[in-house]
Amino acid sequence: MKIVKRSKLSPLEHRSIVTRNLASFAGVILMASHGVLTALAAEPIVSRDTSIAEVREIFDYFHTPANVVQIQVASDKTLYAWQNMSAFQYTMQINRAGPISNLPEKIDPKIGQLKFTRPGMTPETVAGHFESSTMDGLLVLHKGSVVYERYKTMRPFDKHQWFSCSKVVPGTLVALLALEGKVDIKKPVSDYVPELKGSEWDSVTVEETLDMATGLDSTEHEEHDARTNPERGWYRWAVSLGLFEDKDKLNLSPFDVLRNMKRVKPGHTVFEYNSINTFVLELIVDGATDHTLNEEFGNRVWRKIGAQNDAFVGVTKHGLGNGWGFINSTLRDMGRFAMLYTPSWGKVSKERIIPPALIDSIQHEGKPEIYLGGNVGKLLQRSFPDMQGLTNRYQWDIVFPDGDFYKGGVGGQGIYISPSADTVVVWFSTGKQQEEVMAREIVNIFKKTS
Repeated sequence: MKIVKRSKLSPLEHRSIVTRNLASFAGVILMASHGVLTALAAEPIVSRDTSIAEVREIFDYFHTPANVVQIQVASDKTLYAWQNMSAFQYTMQINRAGPISNLPEKIDPKIGQLKFTRPGMTPETVAGHFESSTMDGLLVLHKGSVVYERYKTMRPFDKHQWFSCSKVVPGTLVALLALEGKVDIKKPVSDYVPELKGSEWDSVTVEETLDMATGLDSTEHEEHDARTNPERGWYRWAVSLGLFEDKDKLNLSPFDVLRNMKRVKPGHTVFEYNSINTFVLELIVDGATDHTLNEEFGNRVWRKIGAQNDAFVGVTKHGLGNGWGFINSTLRDMGRFAMLYTPSWGKVSKERIIPPALIDSIQHEGKPEIYLGGNVGKLLQRSFPDMQGLTNRYQWDIVFPDGDFYKGGVGGQGIYISPSADTVVVWFSTGKQQEEVMAREIVNIFKKTS
């Protein structure tokens, strides 16, 4: 194998060379070490092996106002930034407490040899995809045990950005508050966010917001220039949070943007994916509990699941939540959270945090008839072109007819949960490559044996 001096290459360039060299071996040797399957010739660990000169360059880049927006785009710079997001965002800690819950290791290397086929691609194995793609970490949990675990650019104790996988946290909190009678999902959003009284949010229900079906303008994907046109509501919302540079010196608050949004269609008629909806859900959590998201989620979930590490969540400089896209944790702790939706919840928590009624609502109360009306539904359908009846619910991107559900992040992160197979697949990546197809194929192994 040719040895390349790391200082001459960006992390992504080095990743590409190592991946090609690994692929040239006749049979890459894998070994189990503390239950983690590790390639014999490992890639550099970005937090440890990125040079000081490169780190300083990355800091300078993302702290230049014109480049702030690029934090959402997979690149050699975000390969480092997404594993060190607290250096580039205001954050609040989601503190852990108590003993760490045990995840027994029953590693099954055969999972790595499982074949799956992304639409329009040639068949590949799980291990082959992990090695050749931009995946950073992959974890499979079955009946509460670790059955497959891989890391490439990160270590098991490194935290990684969740991006939109974060959305299920505000969504779950609002759903739990509803089951407790503290929020009525049939009532208008403005009943819980007084700053929105007198606006269109007087007619938008909490449930419509949970399901990304508000019928409002300022959309994220339906208005195709939402991220580039300063006149668009979504662009202005991103500016108000500090995600985009305020080139026009608008000095708008997020509430200014939300109050100016207009109804363009009835609610619950089209699935229109929009991060603004999740931002509003976090405002509902704030209003209903008088707690910030890190405290409410910490009290209800994180300090009850035996998390091995603290997590953290982004906030704006004005203390408004960025829980719609900026939660960060270790991979195993993401898996522990996902396990709460499976029959093995008791292996990480003494109490049932996610009640059966919530899982039942996710699985059975979506509206398949609205799913393909918006751009994201159509995009996600491409991963499963022959499957009918996909839907979304409570911030989950895909709810399958068999009751599985999935949430993805813009940078290639994912949570796939199968309650019926008692299986969870979670992963981190610096680039999206339809890993939900791979996750479903992994889960199907356990459905056949359950």
